[in-house]
Amino acid sequence: MIWMGVLAVLFLLGLGFGLRRYGRKGVFIAGMIGALTLGGTGALYSSMGAYEMSLSTEALNNLPSSERAYVIAQAAQDEFMARGRVADQDVVNLFRMALDLDPNQVTALGSLGIIAFEASEYNEAASLWTRMLGLLPPGSDQANAIAVGIERARARAGEQQAALDALPEATIALRVGLTTGLPESMRDATVFVFARAVGGSPRPVAAKRVPAASLPLELTLSNQDALMGGRLHTGLQVEVMARMTLGDATGGTGDWFSEPVVLDLQATNQTQLVIAPPAP
Repeated sequence: MIWMGVLAVLFLLGLGFGLRRYGRKGVFIAGMIGALTLGGTGALYSSMGAYEMSLSTEALNNLPSSERAYVIAQAAQDEFMARGRVADQDVVNLFRMALDLDPNQVTALGSLGIIAFEASEYNEAASLWTRMLGLLPPGSDQANAIAVGIERARARAGEQQAALDALPEATIALRVGLTTGLPESMRDATVFVFARAVGGSPRPVAAKRVPAASLPLELTLSNQDALMGGRLHTGLQVEVMARMTLGDATGGTGDWFSEPVVLDLQATNQTQLVIAPPAP
């Protein structure tokens, strides 16, 4: 606010000087003075903001890992609560960053459990809250509340699994190939083929890994390939993709991908995936 006052005073002084010295042309001169003043003030604000940010980042990076995790988790929780407990991926990433720094960060464990529960990922919620419970004073109000949450999450998970088990299962027959020959640099790569529920968790419902050297090939995704309680069933809409990587299932730089194929699952399904190298 002080700088806005300074800007106004400088502009008025420039306007008065310009009118007295140059008449109407002084309006243009005063405008130039104002523009230069505004530009200088903007640059000053920018440099001050960058300086303050660098100071806060440096201070955060100099904290021990557990304290840094606490600060990050608190910032994420404030944002989470300000949004009415609606979390986007940025908020989730902050909580996970806190856990990477300190696996026992209670705020991150509790908040990620809430996010998982509200996303109907009840097994994940129970797992996170169980970790949290082991860090709380036994018999405390917080521990008792978390214990109730764990029971509720497990009950919901059981109901969810029973409902899934009652649905007719589905299989996906796939032909997986490459747009080009397999280069020597990818000879030892692994191909991960996975199906994710559209609009659901980013975690695959089912996945299978095969050696890149075996391509092209035909394979089938079924519930024998299901992950973490997932299930392929009729009526489920899934996105099927393939990744060829020299790393693990999380992938890495230089991975090859197929275009995603969306399927509304019937009892039996069939499609083709063609893996291509990354664009240059």
